Amino acid sequence: MLYGILLESVRDGICLSYGNQIWKKIVQELNFEHESFTTLGQYDDNLIDKIAECLADILHEGTPEYYMQFFGECFVRFFTNYGYDKILRVAGRHFRDFLHSIDQLHDSTKFSFPQMKSPLFHVLEEDVHGALLQYKSRRRGFQRYIVGQLKECASRFYNEDIYVRIQDDMSTNECTLIIFRVDFNNSIVKEASKRLLNIRNLPDITSETFFKVFPFCLMIDPTMCISHMGKSIKNLFPVDTILIGRDLHEVFKLIRPDIALEWNKVISYGRHIVFLMESRIPLRPNQMNQLVENSTIEKSKTITAVSVIRLKGQMKWISSWNVIVFLCHPVLSTTEEMMNIGLTLHDLNFYDGSSEILISGMQHTKQLQAAIEKQHAWISQLQAIKIELQEWRRKGKRLLYSMMPRHIAQMLQQGVVANSICESHKLITVLFCYTLDFKDVIQKLTPTEIVQFINQMVIIFDQCSEKYDVFKVETKADSSYMIVSGIQERSQQRRISNVSGSSARSSMGDDSLDEGITSVKNPLGLNQAEIAAGLALELSKQSKKLINEISKISFKIKIGFHSGPAVGGIVGHKNYQYCLFGDTVNTASRVTTSSDVDRIHLSAASWQLLKDSPYFEISPRGKIQIKGKGEMQTYWLNGAKEAYIEHTNILETTTEIVDNDILSNYHPTMYEINDTKKSIPNVINKLTPPSDQCPFRELKTTGFI
Repeated sequence: MLYGILLESVRDGICLSYGNQIWKKIVQELNFEHESFTTLGQYDDNLIDKIAECLADILHEGTPEYYMQFFGECFVRFFTNYGYDKILRVAGRHFRDFLHSIDQLHDSTKFSFPQMKSPLFHVLEEDVHGALLQYKSRRRGFQRYIVGQLKECASRFYNEDIYVRIQDDMSTNECTLIIFRVDFNNSIVKEASKRLLNIRNLPDITSETFFKVFPFCLMIDPTMCISHMGKSIKNLFPVDTILIGRDLHEVFKLIRPDIALEWNKVISYGRHIVFLMESRIPLRPNQMNQLVENSTIEKSKTITAVSVIRLKGQMKWISSWNVIVFLCHPVLSTTEEMMNIGLTLHDLNFYDGSSEILISGMQHTKQLQAAIEKQHAWISQLQAIKIELQEWRRKGKRLLYSMMPRHIAQMLQQGVVANSICESHKLITVLFCYTLDFKDVIQKLTPTEIVQFINQMVIIFDQCSEKYDVFKVETKADSSYMIVSGIQERSQQRRISNVSGSSARSSMGDDSLDEGITSVKNPLGLNQAEIAAGLALELSKQSKKLINEISKISFKIKIGFHSGPAVGGIVGHKNYQYCLFGDTVNTASRVTTSSDVDRIHLSAASWQLLKDSPYFEISPRGKIQIKGKGEMQTYWLNGAKEAYIEHTNILETTTEIVDNDILSNYHPTMYEINDTKKSIPNVINKLTPPSDQCPFRELKTTGFI
């Protein structure tokens, strides 16, 4: 597992270098739950590899290894945002000092990232032209990431232009082990050697003085046995336990670095790597028993869980004694842990910060706990806000799609100029519903009653139309209701495939929404005329609820529809309105006015689409005179057949399903298109070029195909 700060640095680097839309594509491709990562959260080790591969596939330039090196550079830049650049700047005066201090730098961040499993870095050799750096890790595939980190650190903090190459790869199935050759100006190594030769020799100190200065220390002979032990360490173990002369492996196990406990390796790594060892032998039981007697049962259960001690420090070879001295101090987190292992502040080293860190940690514990609780409260509040935001997005989408067809709304969201949208429809079905005695009634009603009636009518008719795959064009003041079907079929047939980048991705998401809504609103796969017929029957049925306040009977209505070509588009600069133009609209209106009261009238063009339908009963009316059209053959829609009635229950629940399932699971359209400055080509065939004037100014209303 790796900490989220690494992944967050990757996200930050991609957004800065390639844009937010590229990162959102990666999030979508890899199915990430969120677009960002928690800095202190833990994630799978393979995520960075997957992001690099995905980025290479999206950009079609560079290899995953190239982007892994780029991510390493991004981490160093991102790391500075948290103030850790100060640690890197004081790691050493020269770049060679930095290479020797990498392991200590990792160790210093243990307080902020306690679960970190850092790699091991060890300088094997160095000369005036550079150094050999050994890298060892349990993770795989991070060698190019390390190269990026080294190059960025050298450039940013030491003004060095270095060259890094892999000289040897000794990786096994268990770990990655690589030798890097790092070329840089390392002439300072000669000066360091000269300074060591000029140091004045001082007399040797006695062992008594040495062990007073270092009460926590171990002496190890060439056979890797314990030859001597500091008083403070010795007091931690039972009195009758023999420690001197025993093999180091029997008393302690090496936690870090991940190497074998061998004489030559300890001397080599001990020059600049911090060692961490843990006791294998149980500590003095009387210390814990005394603690249990003086503490509550609850506390003793927590405290007695610690029965080992960890020692941390440096391995130093003293040639005159021919021993390795482990100069260390105990690793303690709390005062309870210190009491558990039988230590006091008096036992700790006087010359390091162990006691100060321990005491200051007690003071900051409550503050840290309060901060954590506050952060949890913020997280809970953020989740509630996100849920509320999603609900408003859903409402906004419903409102937008009620104003214009879905595919038109999507085009506007993608930046297409509103007045440039002009499209021809080869075949649509236009339905009108007229309330006959409305004009007579409103003369006897108050303005409030008029508004209430119109509102009641619109609500009833809207509830009907929402069940079908249709678009309501308008409701006029004379109580006429206009519906069109077939426009949504056009949006399904013509996918918006010419839009590039983020817009293309968003349109893909809208296509899936169209398909989902269509499959629910039209489960029988009806054609546009069949949809209009089903809606007409529903309107006729529900109109019985509209009661004339004067006569106390239901209003008289006429319904009719006609199929044919038309053009549509957006008019207006401020308040957009989608309008349909053409002879089909006029003919549909004439067919409706020529209908009988409470009957459904349709033209021959619509009958052609319904004659083979197994769902509706139709009878010929004969030829009649239509105003402005002459003599026309028309038909009556008498009702629905049994096959259609059986599926009525499916249509009854359509609106609820669309609102709660499809729209709640759909996100991209409303908020992913945020870069409207980019030029987006006009989409959908037969679009007119952008113009400051209305595109329908010189439009003829006949002969559209």
